[in-house]
Amino acid sequence: MDTTTPTPALHEWASFQQTGTCDEHIIAPPIVRSWQRCVALGVDPQRNIAGTPPADWALQATQQALVTLARPYMEDLYQFVEGSGFAVLLADAGLVMIEAIGDSPMLAKLRTHSLLRGTGLGEAHIGTMALNLALHEALPWQTRGAEHFCAAYHQFACSAAPIFDVGGQAIGLIGVLGPNEAAHAHTLGMVIAVTQAIQSQLRNNMLLAETNDHLAELNAAIEAMSEGLILLDAQGRLSKLNSRAGQLLGLTPRSAAGRMLDELIELPAPLAAAIERRRDLSDHELLFPGRKGSVAALCSMRPIWDRSRRYLGALITLRPADSVQRLVQRVVGAQARFSFADIVGESTAMQVAVRHARIAANSPAPVLVLGETGVGKELFAHAIHNASARAEEPLVLLNCSAVPRTLLLGELLGYEGGHDGSAEGRPGKIELAQGGTLMLEDVSALTVEAQTSLLRVIETQHLIRLGGQRVVPIDVRLITTSNNDLERAVAEGRFRTELFYRLSVLTLDIPPLRARGDDILLLVDQILAGLARRLGRQVLFAPEALSALRAYAWPGNVRELEAVVERILHLSEKSVLALSDLPPVIAQALPAAPAPAAEARLYDRHAAAEREAIVRAGREAAGHLGHMAERLGISRATLWRKMKLYGLTKDHFWQAPSSSAGAQR
Repeated sequence: MDTTTPTPALHEWASFQQTGTCDEHIIAPPIVRSWQRCVALGVDPQRNIAGTPPADWALQATQQALVTLARPYMEDLYQFVEGSGFAVLLADAGLVMIEAIGDSPMLAKLRTHSLLRGTGLGEAHIGTMALNLALHEALPWQTRGAEHFCAAYHQFACSAAPIFDVGGQAIGLIGVLGPNEAAHAHTLGMVIAVTQAIQSQLRNNMLLAETNDHLAELNAAIEAMSEGLILLDAQGRLSKLNSRAGQLLGLTPRSAAGRMLDELIELPAPLAAAIERRRDLSDHELLFPGRKGSVAALCSMRPIWDRSRRYLGALITLRPADSVQRLVQRVVGAQARFSFADIVGESTAMQVAVRHARIAANSPAPVLVLGETGVGKELFAHAIHNASARAEEPLVLLNCSAVPRTLLLGELLGYEGGHDGSAEGRPGKIELAQGGTLMLEDVSALTVEAQTSLLRVIETQHLIRLGGQRVVPIDVRLITTSNNDLERAVAEGRFRTELFYRLSVLTLDIPPLRARGDDILLLVDQILAGLARRLGRQVLFAPEALSALRAYAWPGNVRELEAVVERILHLSEKSVLALSDLPPVIAQALPAAPAPAAEARLYDRHAAAEREAIVRAGREAAGHLGHMAERLGISRATLWRKMKLYGLTKDHFWQAPSSSAGAQR
């Protein structure tokens, strides 16, 4: 079309230049508003060049990224218009032209009008054109002929559409510039399709980046796991193997990827069956071939299904057996509860036993603790362990007489998977005590087979589970107890001589309660204090009752004493327990003659110390019973009973304090 031929648009353009008004039925309102802005900006309608870009202009990083993203789509679009005299333009969000491809004649015209890379395409530079109108209106737009504000561009038709990022922010635009007579509505449609394709690519790039970020996070989490992880696809090929699993199985994750798992290692039968049948496998202890021999691991397998129950593969987790043992030790609370501070006793025999026990605690040698039932052998074993270098490690107990003889060996050594038809393996008490201490109570009850196996473990420092062949290194200290004459058992052939010598490197004799003299009274105080916390009652024994408790032989030792005292407290509501409150067999143990002088002195010292403590507290509290009870750590009722027992009244608390008492305060 000849641009000099008058058209309605050209007529309205001329009218606007003369009067500033035009018919908005012919010229679209957005174009009219753009013309008005151009007048306000002082744009000369006869301007024929857009201006010159800066001499040092170069693509910025964001502009280069936009060119890289959009150029393939621009080239695809140009293939449709090639040879028609069109050019495809790309501008950034600041309306700076950053790329142009097209037919040579059109590119030459662009250069004539200084529409070059780096040139501004805003209204202030080129007047009204679809390139700036599309970005200003945030809509695809087409301008033709006289709709352009500058007469130099009446020869062109321009179609443009903005490019939005995933957040809806305009980042640039695509425009197609060509001869006015070749303009067609389909051109705008093609531009819109290109910008939508670019926006889809932006969304895909964002989703891909997020997916890569999530994958990196997932890989980091998988690598940080203390468990070994193996991921198989539906065909059994290895698609993922973390470093921990690679260490356990002696595999390199990169070289193993994509290969069949059963070609890389020999799968244990339970795991192979679970994979083949696509069934769960939960915490089975299995043996896997490793670089340095077989490796025991707790194995689980879960098949993976999609929503339509299509099998996708399997997830296998491996936990080293030693880590599982440490977890079991923490869960079952295999820790010593008592220390030497919990051992009560001032008798010579008890002090000797404690001294020997402290020596044993500083030695790594096995300890044999001898004594009658109820003397506190377990208490000493706990104290020795807690004072030893293995105090932070587990203390595992096994009562040899409480386990059926047929199961005793398995309790010691454990079972390998598959033994006796069992698919799962199970560690024995020796393995569970790894790094710590194993206490064998009533060691004389060990069977001959168990004695032989225990001796072998002590001598070789390793064991083999029942039904297995794997050698398990062992680092365990032994503390054994017995209330029988082990030497007699050795002489009668019921206990192996070599094992006896191994276990009795350090021997500790715990004296019976009847041989500990006044320790009985100290133990009674300790037992009453513990029961007071549990039952909320403060109770005392009268002097005659204490004498009877002291005189009784206590065949059940400390355990019997604890049971008797607790039973008395449950059966009596008295605050001061008399001789008549004791069981007859104990009450009758009181000698007819007066108590020995030493015993009387001990009780007198105990009573005098308690009376002095009450008097001191009364003086400090100025006779206030509530404050006195709080200082003494007892209830007011208990304080009142003790004051009555010792014949104390408030008058005793108003006496002038002695110099020694003042010094203590």
